[in-house]
Amino acid sequence: MLARLVRGVRSTWGEGVLRTFGTGGLGLWHMRPAACRRREDRQEKCGGCRKRHRRLLRLLAVLVSLQIVGLLGLAAFGLGAPTCQAPAKLTVNQAASYTRSGASPAVFARQVMTAGQTGLALTYAKTRGANVCRFAPNGNLVARMESGFARGGTMYGHVFLTYAHDDYSYRELRSIKRHETRHTTQWAAGTLLGGPLAFPVAYSADELIAPGAYNHFERAAGLTEGGYEVPDGPSPTLTRVFIVAVLAGLVLFERHRFRRQFLLLRTHFLHRRATRASGQVPWWHAGTQPIAHGRILRLLNRVSPGAANVLQDHRRLQQVGCPSCGAMPDSPNKKRPAEAGAPAGRL
Repeated sequence: MLARLVRGVRSTWGEGVLRTFGTGGLGLWHMRPAACRRREDRQEKCGGCRKRHRRLLRLLAVLVSLQIVGLLGLAAFGLGAPTCQAPAKLTVNQAASYTRSGASPAVFARQVMTAGQTGLALTYAKTRGANVCRFAPNGNLVARMESGFARGGTMYGHVFLTYAHDDYSYRELRSIKRHETRHTTQWAAGTLLGGPLAFPVAYSADELIAPGAYNHFERAAGLTEGGYEVPDGPSPTLTRVFIVAVLAGLVLFERHRFRRQFLLLRTHFLHRRATRASGQVPWWHAGTQPIAHGRILRLLNRVSPGAANVLQDHRRLQQVGCPSCGAMPDSPNKKRPAEAGAPAGRL
């Protein structure tokens, strides 16, 4: 008994680590005692729930592993980066301000929250021969490279992938740095609330419907300081591909739920076709609870009683199997009462 308790505690702690570092505050919410007990109860009763839970943990393990790789990349290429030198055309006072350290608890917190994503982007930049330095006033890293970024530059965590802005004035340089600092804050807030993928997914989704200067995250960071002009061009193709990939991944991960709905519709259709003349009671009535007549059913019953009965039977059929993981019984014969002459069918 004690050994089982110890294994349970270790398993809970391991899952808590994966959820916290993989999905941030959302993961902490899912580690509430009530949520943990509910998951354990479902897994004890439902094999499909156990499989889905294991898939989720494997996915989180991959995500956390990438963050660890990012931390190693940040340690290798970012911690020892020199301070960015001021452009030669700046005055003495401007150059001093350009290289003056602005370290603060807020800067440190942003860097900690975005360390994993920053390290991955920094590793990518170094493979393309980027020259990396640290912009002292806000603590962000700057990776200057020939190509491999969108528009005038792209912020990943607290590293800015861009080209050398030698032709910019001091005011323009400071404006760009303020704009990118706000993006770093957005990255940190997204990571804190929903994990390392929260902000890029939210930004890309917004870019799909509000491209360029209409993007709400860009507006929050300051359009003028970011060098945007309204109107801007359409959403980049890469963003659209990323959104499609995310949606496809969600559908693939939740495919059991879609399969369950398809099987329920198929079962209902086959039963009605086989018992249309006899009017036999559906087999799933034996192990399910009646559906109360809500507002929609009452309204539909006035228009078409037959359609209301079909909808009520289908809602009752939804009780078969597990709605959480999509698991279904192998055959309705396990739940179906003996019905002479009725086809057995299969879920």
